Amino acid sequence: MKKILVLLLLSLIGLSVFAYSLNNVLLNNFNTVMTLSKYEQKDAIIVFSDPNCFYCNKLKSDTLSNLDVQHMLSNNFVIGEIYETNDTANFQGNTYTYTQLFQGFGVKGTPTLFFFTSAGTPITYLPGYLGASDFLKVLQYIALGDYAKNIDFNTFSKGNSNFVGTSSIIELTNDQANYILKNDPLSKKIDSYPPKNADPFLKYVISGQDAVSIANQMLKNGFYNIYVVDGK
Repeated sequence: MKKILVLLLLSLIGLSVFAYSLNNVLLNNFNTVMTLSKYEQKDAIIVFSDPNCFYCNKLKSDTLSNLDVQHMLSNNFVIGEIYETNDTANFQGNTYTYTQLFQGFGVKGTPTLFFFTSAGTPITYLPGYLGASDFLKVLQYIALGDYAKNIDFNTFSKGNSNFVGTSSIIELTNDQANYILKNDPLSKKIDSYPPKNADPFLKYVISGQDAVSIANQMLKNGFYNIYVVDGK
């Protein structure tokens, strides 16, 4: 009976109780990350990594698999991991191999995380491994834009921010919506209001004549990532 009650409680809490698969959070293509960042209007993070790097793997298994970190990422960032390979990336009008990106960004060790605006402008970088609680502070600092307000990170990190994201409605073209649905594993297409236990941290792409009405209702009820397809 106790086991049944626990399972019932978990089902009532909703899907976001459990961490997402890492493959749904951490993408593996530079161009995809930057394009999603632009369309979803979120900052981008590129993790310069190595498959044999102990702290790269620890970052993935401990930090990026943490549910609070994943919620923060889903609401504010698009994140991807690249290795030193001959895969190609388009950056600021030029084409580079991933190896050339490592060299161009002056990566000395892995993991090194570079942050970019949704327009592709570099913000800052973070060398080395951080645990979940410390990484959350960095994500909040970047997402809130406090780096641009000349607020010192050490000062910011001493505070107790509960920020996880700002609910918003973003309008997409059909092409943008299709790209997001194809390439972002956390995106979900809907044409009616989500069910009662729907995960508020997923990225909902809404189409149909009632899309705006549905989006506004979702905004009131605490969904964070709402995208309305402009059918024009």
